[in-house]
Amino acid sequence: MSTTARTSAAGAPVTAAAIEEARDTLVEAISIPSPSGGEGPIVAWLEDWAGRLGLTTRRVPAEVGRDNLVIGGARKPALAIVAHLDTITPTWADATVARVDGPVVTGLGSVDDKGGVVACMLAAKRLVEAGVDLDALPAVLAFSVDEESGGSGSRSLAIDLRPRFAIALEGTELRPGTVECGDLEALLHVRGVAAHGSLVELGQNAAHAATELIAALPALGLDADRHPLLGVARASVTEINTGDGMNIVPDLCTLRLRVRMVPGQDLAEAIGRVERLAERFGADVQMVEGTVPFELPDASPLRRQVDAATGAVLGAPTDPIGIPAWTDAHNFVDFGGSEAMVFGPGSLATAHTPAEHIDVTEIVRCTDVFVRLLAEPSLAALAAAAPRPDAPRYGQTEVAL
Repeated sequence: MSTTARTSAAGAPVTAAAIEEARDTLVEAISIPSPSGGEGPIVAWLEDWAGRLGLTTRRVPAEVGRDNLVIGGARKPALAIVAHLDTITPTWADATVARVDGPVVTGLGSVDDKGGVVACMLAAKRLVEAGVDLDALPAVLAFSVDEESGGSGSRSLAIDLRPRFAIALEGTELRPGTVECGDLEALLHVRGVAAHGSLVELGQNAAHAATELIAALPALGLDADRHPLLGVARASVTEINTGDGMNIVPDLCTLRLRVRMVPGQDLAEAIGRVERLAERFGADVQMVEGTVPFELPDASPLRRQVDAATGAVLGAPTDPIGIPAWTDAHNFVDFGGSEAMVFGPGSLATAHTPAEHIDVTEIVRCTDVFVRLLAEPSLAALAAAAPRPDAPRYGQTEVAL
């Protein structure tokens, strides 16, 4: 490929050589299948790559019996930059065969989250080439497993590292994700009375009762809570199951309810609202998960340093966004006591689909941002920050609902 520079809409030019390196590294990463539960080969690949650069690595076991990987020697770093190695399990053929069209690479994980992994790798390589000793920095690059399933990888990393600040890599188009929704997930078991399918009048159809409960979800009153970046809180049913009996009036219908919570809402109070609504319809509530929203303060040193780095790379700081889904950042807040944000190249709009793709120019830009964040002035400012005033929400042995 030519070494001619490619200029984006803002910021300094990106060389064709940098684009080529990012593209080739991403294509190789995509070619290594790494669904949740099968991250071993990509952990070994990354570990081998780091070893060839002379980087210090260590494995941090996750609760599920698989290993995270940490690059850097700091044990209690001021900053942890974290990308997850796992992908969803694809339902389509050739998901790990990357397709290249100029700087655009299509393939499973290209955005979620191997584009972020590559940005971390190339930042580490740049620092090594500049003679920087990563072991001497108050920062680490960490690579988690199990993000797409249970989040146990980042939970173990958060407990092990306890960083003052953390950045979780996801596709935010290089905008700081400064607020992340909470999540309440529950199974609602709606009861009825079984009867032969031809004698419906003798039974009470649990599925019909469940539809009445669904129609009553606005009564939860959650949409009264609003955040300027996340919008309103929302409750939605994502699964409906009446079993597999044929010609039977169902006596049980199970709904999977998900509530997207915004800052200002109390988890216990939201659970109480769900329980009271379920009681109206004679349903039982089985909690699956509950996480509390978090928001990075505007005055956080992490926000200031990320804004300064993106401003230098892109020509101006990028506007913050809200993250409407759970990410590894949550565990660093809840279990590590960290201030955290979500940040990374690409957009999640196509993630988890056959059309998932990324323009690797953004990976190069993200690399440039991380190189600046890991420079002495930025890290000195983060290391000098006062301790976070509030403790981790959960202890080492605790897990969320």
